Amino acid sequence: MKLSCILFLAASACSALALDLSPQFITIVSDGIAIRRPYFSDGDKKYALTLNIETELTPFEDGALFRFVKLSQAEMRLRPSPLGVDTAIEDASKDKYEEAARKLLPQDAAEVVLDQVTFDPLPINGWKGIRFLFHYRLPSGEMRESLTFLNIIPTQQVVVQTASLAKDFSDASDRAYDIIRRWHELDPKAVARGL
Repeated sequence: MKLSCILFLAASACSALALDLSPQFITIVSDGIAIRRPYFSDGDKKYALTLNIETELTPFEDGALFRFVKLSQAEMRLRPSPLGVDTAIEDASKDKYEEAARKLLPQDAAEVVLDQVTFDPLPINGWKGIRFLFHYRLPSGEMRESLTFLNIIPTQQVVVQTASLAKDFSDASDRAYDIIRRWHELDPKAVARGL
């Protein structure tokens, strides 16, 4: 077998095992009540989130977009990291992560200022991560944005990107944290009943 064919098959096998951040939905019946839940797939595993009625979830580019409907210009994006779990989250690699974070900010962002860097901002589930908090100006106003690189499963790093007008950022950040902290693996029995 040719080397190029072997490499193609290996790449295909690896991509089949990657976490798919395009949202899918399942309806689970609990105590006679039907609950529609979003989830993400990683092979046979399914990871779910709990959303409230004030959050809209749609696929966006290579991940998911969460819009906080009662807040103007407030959203959270969940996307694959441009780095990965092999890039250690430690002080020595902070500059590499900051460079990646800056590249994910809007292209028309002006007067960009890094306000804070936090290691392991979401220590639940044993997650390793690093968060960068920026403020900048857009034509629509003063914005704040956090970018959190998070090793969410052993084989994949994601970016949780939360942005809003500066005046709404505290509320948007709380909502984003509330969503991501509820990340959990779905019970395969529930998935079998619901899918």
